[in-house]
Amino acid sequence: MKKTFLLVFMMIICMNAIARNLFNFSISLINLPFPPYQRNIIRLIETEKGDLYGIISQSPFNKGKIIIIEGTDKIHERERLPDDILQVDSIIFNPDLTWTWDRSFKKIITLNNSGVLEIYEGNGPGKQIMKISGTRPFEPQGYQISRSFALDKTGNLYTAGKDGFLFKFDPETQKIEKLNIRLPSVRGRKPWASLDASALADDGTIFLGTFDGYIAQFNPETQTIVNLGKPLRQQRIQTLIFFKKNLFGIGGEPDGLPRWFIYNPETRGFQLGGTLKDEKNRLIYEFVNTAILRKDGTIIGSFSGRLGSLFKIETGK
Repeated sequence: MKKTFLLVFMMIICMNAIARNLFNFSISLINLPFPPYQRNIIRLIETEKGDLYGIISQSPFNKGKIIIIEGTDKIHERERLPDDILQVDSIIFNPDLTWTWDRSFKKIITLNNSGVLEIYEGNGPGKQIMKISGTRPFEPQGYQISRSFALDKTGNLYTAGKDGFLFKFDPETQKIEKLNIRLPSVRGRKPWASLDASALADDGTIFLGTFDGYIAQFNPETQTIVNLGKPLRQQRIQTLIFFKKNLFGIGGEPDGLPRWFIYNPETRGFQLGGTLKDEKNRLIYEFVNTAILRKDGTIIGSFSGRLGSLFKIETGK
């Protein structure tokens, strides 16, 4: 009995130490060698070889830049993404579309501007699967379109549609299923319960962030969802990343200050970190476009805005 107690006690100490190390992260900005309004990286992708690519949106949205990022001082333009990654220019360069690759990177799944789920298997027109989005009250053109897809360990995709209900889509069979569960929301806010961000945990759990700023824990096997609460007063969850057995998130509205938080599944508690600051202790005001966890354990992301930039987060320092 004493050994069991000591083991549990030591595990709690270890988890708290990890959380403290996460609080001690440093964030550094990486300048982009491009003029204003040509620095808006809307997607990052790391290949199996460890190469890091960025997608920069430009107007019109069927054009843009592909860049490869090598460290903090070597950023080069490329004609295209690698051949084994499907590139549909009208999709990947459009910052207003919700889209993702399947896990093979041979297909692109998107929600169009009317909330219709489509799949692209080449550079031709996409195949419409199903309209999943509703509209919001008093907003005739305000479709309830989620801004993210979640991926489980077997390759299924999930997103939220009308009134916050989750939909499951298998890119291989192209079967879509409306699940009998929905994202958390307060009474009367179901039309605003859309998916902003997601993160896959090591055990297959999927963490979901909503438009209204709630965090939910979703089990794809049992198809159950738990509302973990709202870590910030503001709406919007800008990014979620699971690493070191903790969920790291950045939230806040586009016209406000981004704020970060950590959720510990072991203690079932949030720790709130506050605003973001760069290495010179200056406040960061820009919205986070995208962020990924690299194979070396660092987080690379991008801020929006006229002078958009990359950022790098290293923990444990």
